[in-house]
Amino acid sequence: MRVKILPLCFLLSSFLCAASAPLSDAFRFFRVPDRREDVPGKIPDSAESVHVGFKWQGKRDWAWFVADCVIPEKVEGVTVAGKPLGIRISCGEGGAVFVDSELRTRYDNDKPALVLVSEKARPGRRVRLAVHAHGHLNREGEVRFSEGRWEILSAERALKPVVLTVDPSRVGKPVPEGIVGLSQGGCMADYEDATAEALRRAGFKWFRMDNVLTSCVKEADGKSVYDFTDLDRRVDFIYKIGAKPIIAASYMPQPLDAVPDPERHSAPKDYRKWEELCRRAAKHCLERGKRIPYWEVWNEPNTGWIKPGPNDTGSKEFEEIYRLALEGAKPDRNVLRMLEAYLKLYAATARGVLRADPAARIGGPALASGPFEHSERGHCFNGKLFARGLMIWCERKKLPLDFLSWHEYFQPPEVFRAEAEAFRRYLERFPHLKKSVRSLMITEWNEAWWADPPQDNEIGAAWCASVIIRAFLPAGIDKPCFFYAKQGDRTFRGDYGLLMGGNVPKPQYNVMRIFNGLRGRWLEVEGGNGEICAVGALEGAAGRIRVIIVNHTDRYNLKRRVRVVVKGVGNARWREYRIDCTNCNVYHDPAKAELSVCRKGRFTSPQETYEAVLPPHSVVLLEIERE
Repeated sequence: MRVKILPLCFLLSSFLCAASAPLSDAFRFFRVPDRREDVPGKIPDSAESVHVGFKWQGKRDWAWFVADCVIPEKVEGVTVAGKPLGIRISCGEGGAVFVDSELRTRYDNDKPALVLVSEKARPGRRVRLAVHAHGHLNREGEVRFSEGRWEILSAERALKPVVLTVDPSRVGKPVPEGIVGLSQGGCMADYEDATAEALRRAGFKWFRMDNVLTSCVKEADGKSVYDFTDLDRRVDFIYKIGAKPIIAASYMPQPLDAVPDPERHSAPKDYRKWEELCRRAAKHCLERGKRIPYWEVWNEPNTGWIKPGPNDTGSKEFEEIYRLALEGAKPDRNVLRMLEAYLKLYAATARGVLRADPAARIGGPALASGPFEHSERGHCFNGKLFARGLMIWCERKKLPLDFLSWHEYFQPPEVFRAEAEAFRRYLERFPHLKKSVRSLMITEWNEAWWADPPQDNEIGAAWCASVIIRAFLPAGIDKPCFFYAKQGDRTFRGDYGLLMGGNVPKPQYNVMRIFNGLRGRWLEVEGGNGEICAVGALEGAAGRIRVIIVNHTDRYNLKRRVRVVVKGVGNARWREYRIDCTNCNVYHDPAKAELSVCRKGRFTSPQETYEAVLPPHSVVLLEIERE
């Protein structure tokens, strides 16, 4: 497999336009009671006349902005006649853009839209532009029609196909069993058989859960009483979907608290008691025949999710580790004590688990975001300290470090790749640990770490697919765990879940299903650019070819023509599965949420082409069965 990674300068240059200018047309603005995207046939008499820049107060409400825009003669002095012409849109917190009643794209406040209005513009022609916009999800506040601009597009981008070439004779390494796993904090929305079956169909082969030891210890008559009921329920469910558990050893049972903490983030008052809990939990699962192969130590300790106890004083030993990890930096006493608590917790967890199951794999540090300090990356806190500090500690104490783990949301693919590269760079100073680390795990990832509308629709799905192809696969991040499995209802509120209530799949679920369905060996796919990326696999020496194609970039993603040249295929049938603004998308049509065939056809000659127009934020699975 070879995935083409393009430099940032290319990505930026691909969006340069000949000229752009603000829309001057007046829009009719009116509110509507729900999120239905039925383009209004009649504008209410009460509609207000507004322009780009208009502001309104919004909270979980929806509005329409409708205008009959006239294609101008010139844009910033450049004649538009015969040229591809588009409009940039950003309005409210997100929504959808319609041109002449046709849905062209959805957008978000940080993923603004670009629609192609005309391939060959005719000045003076009227275009009905309708923008469906929403206010804030969870608070009331001012929202704005912040951008509306004409834009002359390059013919290269707007009209010419992006050519991808697939040669089934050029195969690479075996495709691993499962590309994406799952992650869950707290507990599942439910543990029903139907939910397990839905997740099994999506092919998840590992499932990470945190907050699993929180209720396992109680006190009675001054003695510790162990209760693994909740742990059993979680582990049983993971096995039921055909996955392997990655258990984050967290959080602290109240009887073990070193400091009172209702969020259960306290360090233990006695690390030997925590060690004994881990030993008993691992032994219990082993004896039940539901072994836990991976133990991740804690959850996001670098952001304060571990509260040091009175005995975690920031001693000289840990001060030295701090200075070595940050190359001489003066310790922050509060962070130093957190580091000490985490490293001691790591040692106790490893000792306890391995006493019961010597073959178990132990890892961490389960960072919130990547292995950088705030001074290096603004969204990271104490990451380098905890990553390198853990490596120093494991080397000194002869502790196992079988995998490295962290969390990341929202960031572009290059950030995910840089984080993996940083972990590997740190390991260069620890040759023994470099040999022992077998996996890089992002044990939580998604399009956002907050409730965000793209997580309900195709924007979040295409973002996920782009990150898998542009970051996880080339960077060797072998166990990315999507956060999380299921929401408990069927409300569109930007929830993280792959499944809605009733196990209705969101577009992200369909994306995970097609990636986890890859089999055989990687195929080289040549071509692509800042918007189009692809990956392929060949199942069997002369068997099924699968190619996943993604059209996505965060800002001003445009619909793109794609041509896939398949060499040496001969007689074959092809099927197209499509996840976009109207296909296999519960947000658009609840009756068409499931992954399904959208088009099919035949190849009859040794070199054939498949052609398609991919809307913004879309994912296509092309399956080719040779006869």
